[in-house]
Amino acid sequence: MKRDTLFVAIPVLSFLFGFLLISSSIAASGTPLSSQSGTISSIQNGPDGKPAWKVSGTWDLTNLKSNSPTFNASFDMMKLDGSYKHKHTITATITSADFSRAGKSSIRTYSGTTSISMKEEPVSDVPIVIKLSSDGTMSIVPDPIKTNGHFGNTPIQGKTNM
Repeated sequence: MKRDTLFVAIPVLSFLFGFLLISSSIAASGTPLSSQSGTISSIQNGPDGKPAWKVSGTWDLTNLKSNSPTFNASFDMMKLDGSYKHKHTITATITSADFSRAGKSSIRTYSGTTSISMKEEPVSDVPIVIKLSSDGTMSIVPDPIKTNGHFGNTPIQGKTNM
């Protein structure tokens, strides 16, 4: 390599390497995006504490950089044998957010209240916790008392589209 080319290549490579380091550290720091979305795919326990229901659908978390972030989910729920299929929607107003780190992993925890569609009628003012992990997993935990244990004793699980 010619000496002139080397003097140009070193600063360019240094710039690119620095840019990549900064970009990856911003992503790892848990800096929130303005919105996130993903899928729901989970097995929920029945009243006996054993797997009984399949849950699948989509979710999104929008306006994350505003004072009024919102969470929406729409998913089907059915018995493991495919019977008793029904649909739920969740519309939540986020009232608090927290960030925690454990080693290279991080978790953003969002809390708020939601309205959940149920067979008889919607249930309002349900406390909810949504967790998004840096490994791409997410969980939804609606208050089991307000929902009469309808979603079992395990979090509704999903993935982010990140």
